[in-house]
Amino acid sequence: MLLDLLLRLELMPTVCQFSFDLSVDRWLTCVYGPQGNNNKIIFLQELRDIRAACQGPWVILGDFNLIYKDEDKNNSNLNRAMMGRFRRLINDLSLKEIPLHGRKFTWSNLQDSPTLVKLDRVLCSVDWEQLFLDCLLQSAASEDSDHCPLILGLTDRKAGKPRFHFEPFWSKQDDFQGVVETGWNSISAVSCPFETLSRKFRATAKGLQSWSQNKIGHVNSQLGLARKILHMLEIAQDNRELSPSERWLYNQLKKHSLALSSLQRTIARCRSQINWLSDGDANTALFHLHARHRKNKNFIAQLIQGDQVITDHDGKAAATYNFYNDLIGTSVDRNWTINLDELNITAHELGQLDAPFSEDEVWSTIRQLPSNKAPGPDGFTG
Repeated sequence: MLLDLLLRLELMPTVCQFSFDLSVDRWLTCVYGPQGNNNKIIFLQELRDIRAACQGPWVILGDFNLIYKDEDKNNSNLNRAMMGRFRRLINDLSLKEIPLHGRKFTWSNLQDSPTLVKLDRVLCSVDWEQLFLDCLLQSAASEDSDHCPLILGLTDRKAGKPRFHFEPFWSKQDDFQGVVETGWNSISAVSCPFETLSRKFRATAKGLQSWSQNKIGHVNSQLGLARKILHMLEIAQDNRELSPSERWLYNQLKKHSLALSSLQRTIARCRSQINWLSDGDANTALFHLHARHRKNKNFIAQLIQGDQVITDHDGKAAATYNFYNDLIGTSVDRNWTINLDELNITAHELGQLDAPFSEDEVWSTIRQLPSNKAPGPDGFTG
């Protein structure tokens, strides 16, 4: 409720600046934008000066008294020159707006035919977003204010069960074939071949996950630890000569870090589903941003059922099930039927649609699948 508190203060400076005593500076700027156009120009320049002095993860939030899109206001009375200045500020400082769930506008003049504007927002830098991947911005009831309170939660998304992803680099490991063979043969055949296939896939996936945790481990944690030890050795090297064992460890960690970095980039590329970059591109941050954009786009923050707003995971699941269950309904016996023969519709021979798939058709379809993408929920790639 920090933003709601700031909006209720009558006397408040244009900008409040905070930092945190952590290993990396993380900056929070709370703003209350001025009214006049001249003051707004000064206000935007002040934000540029603050960003120049505060390097690192940065989040800026509050009542900007500015908009940068037509959709931020419910009428055509727009100051496009000021909108352009605000848009240039966002682009020049490489800021990203955290999407607001639940409301389109945040301010109302409370008239019978109200003017509605989105004056309150939360902007952040890319490195701040990477620190708080599960942040969620929601709205609350305005009560006695003409502004809509905004609630920024940093860990407001319930983590789901980790989905199995087949990693392309697994097949290059020496004992990969043995792990697959063991998992596949651990399941006996049942009467239904499709059930047998499904069980074999699940057993193979479980075996590969266990093998990957023991053989490869958590790549990001290993890379972070390797870099930390490398940094400590480099600091020691500034003051004294490294011993032979320390020099050996330093060289080994250098090679290990390069291998882990390459592995991390490969995993990020597969998660991002980017197909238009060549294999030589190494912008891991771009892959992570693309994957996170898809995750945020697919995330449903809330559902509205009648006059009830549902935000918890179990409630959203129940509401979704009930909606489609009611939509489909139940089958009932019909009192009347249609005699299609009386319509004189030309008949077509469609018996081939019921014919079983040939082996050539199956293999032709499999060969057309993208080699490094998982087309189904089982997580296996083509």
